Amino acid sequence: MQALTKSILALSFGFGLALDSATADGTVERKTITVINAESTADGSTQIGHEATKECIVTLPKPESLDPDVSADSKYLKEINGVEGKNDWVRVYSAKITVNYMVNRNDLLIVATKSVEAKDPTMKEVEKHLPRTREFISNSDNGDTFGGRSHRQYFFSKQEDAVKDVRSQVAVWLKQQTPLLCSESK
Repeated sequence: MQALTKSILALSFGFGLALDSATADGTVERKTITVINAESTADGSTQIGHEATKECIVTLPKPESLDPDVSADSKYLKEINGVEGKNDWVRVYSAKITVNYMVNRNDLLIVATKSVEAKDPTMKEVEKHLPRTREFISNSDNGDTFGGRSHRQYFFSKQEDAVKDVRSQVAVWLKQQTPLLCSESK
């Protein structure tokens, strides 16, 4: 027996190839046929697939327990807050919060083998606990200071404002994730 067995199928059904045949009474019949080629292999190889059957968040931190990482930078701004001729170095702030949480995920693994004899695929459900990370950065477009006229760029001139902005983003995201908590965690 060969290591690789190939079989070709040819089936006939209406394809669009028109064949004319005359009957005894002189009328002409039109017939259409379809030719389908199919190829299969039985080489003993294995295919592994997976499909997520369940995914939920195990735990989420409390917003007040997360401390932001604040960074400061000096920027030279022209026409500060729209005042013509007011050009100067300004201290600007940004804040970042990293949220770490755990996800419980159930996957269905499907192992199928290509072989000559018929064999059902093997299926196994696997439970995983996966760490996830989500990073939030303060949105400078919400800042209180801007430079330029037509192409304004906004910045936070106070550290507290940058922290408040990033905390509000985190609070909204955590609230949106609450329905995704595992039923045991709620």
